[in-house]
Amino acid sequence: MVEPAAAERVSGGRGVERWAALGGILYVVLFIVGLIVAESGEPGGDASPAKVIAYYSKSSHRDKIGIGWLISLIGFFGLVWFIAVLGHEVRRLSGEDLLARVTVIGGTIYAALGLVGSSLGMAIRTMSDDTYQHRVYPELIHAASDAGYVIHSGGGVGIGAAMIAVSIAVLRARSLPAWVAWLGVVAGIASIFSIFFFPWIVIAVWLVVAGVLLFVSTGRRASASVLSR
Repeated sequence: MVEPAAAERVSGGRGVERWAALGGILYVVLFIVGLIVAESGEPGGDASPAKVIAYYSKSSHRDKIGIGWLISLIGFFGLVWFIAVLGHEVRRLSGEDLLARVTVIGGTIYAALGLVGSSLGMAIRTMSDDTYQHRVYPELIHAASDAGYVIHSGGGVGIGAAMIAVSIAVLRARSLPAWVAWLGVVAGIASIFSIFFFPWIVIAVWLVVAGVLLFVSTGRRASASVLSR
């Protein structure tokens, strides 16, 4: 029989796991919201230099970009917790460290590159706050937009590897129908090519679905531990 103190620690730990499972959903929602806040109304990549200068010269526009970035930061914070609990779940399902390590390392690469890409774009688009006479450099802003997109897209390699590792663990444990796991493998392969943008949507959908399934799974185990006391 499990002692009350030990049972309470187990239950508390699983409570943390359960809420951490929602970190992936939090990331998707807040990243999209942050992107909308930061980039709504911004001139396109083919806009004239004069239009770019006029837009980024306004402090209200730069503040909006900063607020959007801060919102996305909270999302990335949630993603870190999600990656950690996902790696723990993969180890539980597969019983081995390799798949869990690929999950955590791959997810970390994705989070890190996404954070770097987002931060680089924010820093350069608002740099006129610190330049002589608040001067705006259109070429730099265009370069920052492209660089941020490519850096974030490069993270698709990491999350793609994590998605495949999770799918293999699910297949071995038979915790979900096989077709679901194979769909995850296909999604993981597609994520490698995030430079084409569509895989960004695939990643977002996968994170939401994985978060929901993980939240339900950890909740069931927490309930089972309470009933077994």
